[in-house]
Amino acid sequence: MHGRVKVRTSEEEKARKERERQEKLKTFKYAMNKIQKKRKEGELDKELLELTAKVLSSNPDIYTLWNVRREILTAFRKYECDINDELQAEMSNLYDAELQLTEYCLKMNPKSYSAWHQRKWILTTRPDPDWQQELSVCNKYLKLDERNFLTWDYRRFVVSQSKPSLKDEFEFTTEKLHENFSNYSAWHYRSKILVAMYPDLKGGQLITDSPMEEIRHKQELKMVQSAAFTDPDDTSAWFYQRWLLGAVKRTCKLMACVVTPSKTTFAFSDPVVQTYITLLTRLSVNNVVINGNWVPCTGSHSDVLWIYEHNEEITSGMQIEAFFESVTGIDTIEFVEEKPLIYVGKLHVDFSLKYSGPVIDELNNQLDSCRQLLALEPDNKWTLLTTTIFLYCIDGKKYHKEIVENLQTLKTIDKLRTGYYDYLITKWSVEQQLYDDCLKNGLELKINFEHKITSLPHLQYYSYCETVDLSKQNLISCGLPSLILLPHCKKLNLENNKLTTLKGFPKLQLEELNLKGNEHLTTKEVEEFKEKRKFSVIF
Repeated sequence: MHGRVKVRTSEEEKARKERERQEKLKTFKYAMNKIQKKRKEGELDKELLELTAKVLSSNPDIYTLWNVRREILTAFRKYECDINDELQAEMSNLYDAELQLTEYCLKMNPKSYSAWHQRKWILTTRPDPDWQQELSVCNKYLKLDERNFLTWDYRRFVVSQSKPSLKDEFEFTTEKLHENFSNYSAWHYRSKILVAMYPDLKGGQLITDSPMEEIRHKQELKMVQSAAFTDPDDTSAWFYQRWLLGAVKRTCKLMACVVTPSKTTFAFSDPVVQTYITLLTRLSVNNVVINGNWVPCTGSHSDVLWIYEHNEEITSGMQIEAFFESVTGIDTIEFVEEKPLIYVGKLHVDFSLKYSGPVIDELNNQLDSCRQLLALEPDNKWTLLTTTIFLYCIDGKKYHKEIVENLQTLKTIDKLRTGYYDYLITKWSVEQQLYDDCLKNGLELKINFEHKITSLPHLQYYSYCETVDLSKQNLISCGLPSLILLPHCKKLNLENNKLTTLKGFPKLQLEELNLKGNEHLTTKEVEEFKEKRKFSVIF
């Protein structure tokens, strides 16, 4: 049998691999022990650099060893840079060697967090970084794996330091996306570049501020549609499309105000900070501006409902106005005395998204395309959800019925996300009700649509209400803290919901709380709850 290669049996191969593993482990332990000893004794020298390099060449993810190397290089830099030019040149060589080591390690593991971080540290530490070279490094690794998010992150870092042409970077993302549309990192980087190319100079205004930008918005929508239709089951393009649809003007508004002898509140469409409303909001009583202090209703730094503490005595027959300076001008809200000593002021709501005419035309074209694709693939959740989003963006009020029907269908074909679809049904249905409620007088809130709500969106718009009927819904206990946005509520009906506990129920000046029909609430907890409250609790 001479001249034939002996084939090892499985047991022989297993034993051989175990011997190799033990030999490597022995070498590794010896090296680590020596490294730890030298570090402990403060021997930060070139021998320690060599030892750590050998170990990292086999396993680049031991971040402790990268920390050791940074300690050594920092010590060298502190000593050598204070001596002469020759030693400074040697320091530069050490930095080059460190970059070479990181690149060797990245060839082994292109997703090594530690190696990428070490490279960032070197480039921000040395006095002469070559950022153009680093862009070339990014290009090389993105050719190997165009979806490596660590490489994309590193590229954003390099760009932030070197400040290359944003147009060139934008074209780079286009090139990568044409190679492979299924590239979350490229889409994400593209969104960051767009924001930088078209900055928000006026506040709340993103990509659609000029004819040139309208053209870009349309082009992006066309490109992402092409990507999404190439592979409807791939989610990366759909997510970028959702971001694009949100890139419209948003203006914070003062929506509802209440003045009573005991409390004055201001409700905003979006969270605002104290300095913002202090500068832009005024309360006038009988043509005299009232001074006071702003307190967030929820205790958050940024809040949608603010309490205005002042010393003005409130009597019947007063003329009360609120003024809020938004980016579109000064909004004036005139108060109505709904009941004796209870003054309420409301602004008409408008939840429509302010796209430009050309963008609306493009959205309508893409809506037609989505309908055609749905005819071929009626159960494709991404196409159906995008169709629904388009309907809402184009005219949520006009298409509300179809929107809700689509979301109900999505609940059946995408059961893992039923909670999300229920939330959208609740949010958009509440918006439709608000269109009517903001025009009515009165201090009551009652859900008047057939779909049961599962959450409490836009509740600050109803902060003026004294009677709130949320009975026969699907509210759960995690939503109870939101009720803090009803500071003027006296009667609250939560009958026949799905509450399981009263933990998190906020401090409200109620007179009556109805908890009947919440089968999972225990009598013991309700009795303990009653003892801590001064209002009537029905259970």
